[in-house]
Amino acid sequence: MSKAITYVITYERGRWVSRCPTGETEGVGVAGSLSQMERDLAQIHAWAWPEDTPGVELVFDLPEDLAGVVAEYHREKELAEAHTKRAAELAVKVAKTLTSHWSEPDAARVMGLSKQRVHQLKVSV
Repeated sequence: MSKAITYVITYERGRWVSRCPTGETEGVGVAGSLSQMERDLAQIHAWAWPEDTPGVELVFDLPEDLAGVVAEYHREKELAEAHTKRAAELAVKVAKTLTSHWSEPDAARVMGLSKQRVHQLKVSV
């Protein structure tokens, strides 16, 4: 699959509407659901570029009140993912450190995990 073609998606008169701002495709797509919109656009791409079908990328142009809460959600989700990744890294470090001093069951009790999970963390790379 080659690059993706980006579409700006709006919600107008009870339907999802797609427009390609770069001009790679012309016209306007209309669908009752975003799933249908993506399927329709993917089918158009497969028909227009059968040898090297580009992907579909949707960018949402939402009303300001909705865009704000969606942006806030995405920011918080990114932060949560970063915290989860850091916590997982620390879990490995702590499990290895504690088990170099104490038994796996004792390290598990200190960490609030099962001894099986501490063993998994300890032997992970």
